[in-house]
Amino acid sequence: MIRTGAWILAAAAAAGIGADLAAAQNQPATGKSQELYQSVYSGWKWWHVYCYRCHGTNASGTTLAPNLTDPQEKMPLVAFKTVVKTGSADGQMQAWDKLLDDKQIAQLFDYVRARADKVLPPGRPDEVGPKGGPWVPPAGWSPQR
Repeated sequence: MIRTGAWILAAAAAAGIGADLAAAQNQPATGKSQELYQSVYSGWKWWHVYCYRCHGTNASGTTLAPNLTDPQEKMPLVAFKTVVKTGSADGQMQAWDKLLDDKQIAQLFDYVRARADKVLPPGRPDEVGPKGGPWVPPAGWSPQR
């Protein structure tokens, strides 16, 4: 009985290690690609805390707020930061400057730009990549700030 229990624990530990290795192999390349993935993923997380209720789960808009994936509506980071910090000029969007700092807003921008540039499919960035793993930023793509 003890041997069987030990074998089960060893197999479970090995499976856990194998799962960690598989997850590591699905991670985007190191360096700039990893930084970009991390920024987009963090932006996606902030999106689901603050933005999705009005702009939709995948930034595609609702009856309350515009579609931010529309290529005709792209704005540079400076303009994006201004709108997020101070709210929209028409008063439809509140100011988020008390809850989001510049880094978080830049991460939101990276997520929205990846969706608008059609390089990030709908869904969680950690599940829409190769074999259902993390998304890999396309070579040469970066958000035009």
